Amino acid sequence: MIETAVTATAGGACAGSAALLYYAEKLPGLSKVTGKLHTDRAQAVLVVTASAAMVATPAGAWWNETINHINDWAVDAVGSWTGLIITGIPALFTTAILANDLITRKVEHRTLLVAAVTPVLASTIPGPIGEGVQNVLSWLVTKVGMLIAGAFGIA
Repeated sequence: MIETAVTATAGGACAGSAALLYYAEKLPGLSKVTGKLHTDRAQAVLVVTASAAMVATPAGAWWNETINHINDWAVDAVGSWTGLIITGIPALFTTAILANDLITRKVEHRTLLVAAVTPVLASTIPGPIGEGVQNVLSWLVTKVGMLIAGAFGIA
């Protein structure tokens, strides 16, 4: 299960900031500035943080528990290797897409959608790879959440 140090309030601020940057990119006068500032990458990171912070809400906790129950059921019902294929491979795939898009700066709508589901799906990746992905996501979410919380004066 994902546990985050980012509050739902900071997550809401991250989601609002991502939306603001998204629409700022569409304005003719700001598009050159937003391109130089790499706001498309910032949007993806803010969406990841907002999504992870939503686990702090009752609906987010329910979603995270549901994903983990589906994972546990798949592992028990089908077998550990087949359960890995059913749940772990899509999570690894979405993580790889997110990392590739951020590195190559090919951030699209698909990237923002993947950024929203990656924190929850990352909990289904088994073994040391899953632990590593969760540690990286946790570090990223905590740092961005603290930065946004500080910028907005959220305790």
